[in-house]
Amino acid sequence: MNSGRVGSWADALGRRIADFLLRRWDAARAPLPPKPSPLAQPPVPADLLDLLRWLGVALIGAGETTNRVQSMLDELARRYGAEGVHFFVLPTGVFVRIQDANGSAVDIMSASVDTLRLDQIAALYRLLDRVKRDLPPPTEVTRSLQQIFESTPRNPVLLTMLGQVVLTLGLGLMLNPSVHALVGYCVLGALVGVLVWLAHRIPLLSLALPVTAAALVSWVAFRFPAQLSGGHPSQLLIPAVATMLPGAMLTNGTIELATGSMVAGASRLIYGLNVLLLLSFGLLIGLEGLGRHPVPEAAGVDQLGWWAPFLGVLLIGIGHSWRASAPPKSLGWLLIVLYVTYAAQALGGHFSGQVLGAFLGGLIAVPAAYLVQRRKNAPPSQVAFLPAFWMLVPGGIGLTGVSDLIAQSNPNGLHVIVSALLTVLSIALGVLVGSGLVGDQRPRISTLLDTFLPADRRYPADRIEADRP
Repeated sequence: MNSGRVGSWADALGRRIADFLLRRWDAARAPLPPKPSPLAQPPVPADLLDLLRWLGVALIGAGETTNRVQSMLDELARRYGAEGVHFFVLPTGVFVRIQDANGSAVDIMSASVDTLRLDQIAALYRLLDRVKRDLPPPTEVTRSLQQIFESTPRNPVLLTMLGQVVLTLGLGLMLNPSVHALVGYCVLGALVGVLVWLAHRIPLLSLALPVTAAALVSWVAFRFPAQLSGGHPSQLLIPAVATMLPGAMLTNGTIELATGSMVAGASRLIYGLNVLLLLSFGLLIGLEGLGRHPVPEAAGVDQLGWWAPFLGVLLIGIGHSWRASAPPKSLGWLLIVLYVTYAAQALGGHFSGQVLGAFLGGLIAVPAAYLVQRRKNAPPSQVAFLPAFWMLVPGGIGLTGVSDLIAQSNPNGLHVIVSALLTVLSIALGVLVGSGLVGDQRPRISTLLDTFLPADRRYPADRIEADRP
């Protein structure tokens, strides 16, 4: 009995050993698996991809619309010989899609930078002009972009804050040149300048800056009405907070919607309306701190002469130059564009009204900036255009309209809001048509201008094809 069991175990063990040896023999005779092929090179070098992402973020910070950023990135990628690269640009980030025969990949870079200063914008466009001309190594360009982001303001802090005061005074002389309000414009401009300076150092205040600034401005204006405005504090509000109004955001959003960038345009419009509501909410908080009382209307007595708005434009140029750290020797060129834009806006407002004036102002500002940049030692067109764009103040009336609706349920406030939105639409349409005149999407006046006004410098993107190697 025991010998039988030992024999069965021995047979089973023998079979297992035989099976193991057979498997090893078969494995030894099997062909070796093919060696993995070397990884295919990516269709776009990593350094070029990094450059395109950084450049997209920089252009967003320079105030360009998303479709314009995408066009410029496409053109630059072709100049560097990159194929199969597609861009999707939003106000908050740049998506890059790379596709070749092996598949596709998507990369993204967040556009978390604030609006660039004027000197940074000038350095960016001069760098872009050199890239289009010389095609330097991408790593060199990326380092230059990072240096632009990390650069410190050219003007000291006190001069920047003084620029806020001068800018507020200039806007006040344009919107309501009252003798009694001059002191109020200066005081409230200084208050907003201090708040902006503190917001760059206190993150919590930065998040609540629109509400805080509007609340303090309204409280101070209505707490000391006789000393600051001669009894009519409501005329001080708009010039004091005009630098925080989302006019540029609303206008760029309207342009993007008109050109088919629905996601970017809708997000900008929602963000702009949200800032407008935050400013209105802050205004109401300041008024509630003093108790409910009727808001007096702005008076038209004791107005300065016809020269006051022209002096206001001069102060706006100086204020922007100090506050936004404009490039050296650029103030004269900025004033030329500002005065031309104001003249067009005033002409349209005189013959028709605010809507036509806003359209003509936006229409003239773009060709004026284009002509300025062609002169020697002049700033790029975006630097010359932005102060004129901000001077139009498209959200000013909207702020008072929203406040009227919330505070007093005034049905006239809805009319004011509609007027403000029409003003934004008019500015956007004017900028769009003006850009088409000097760009590559419509018949342009630049060919006629080249005949009578030879150019010393070229920045427009439509010149890239002409000098492509």
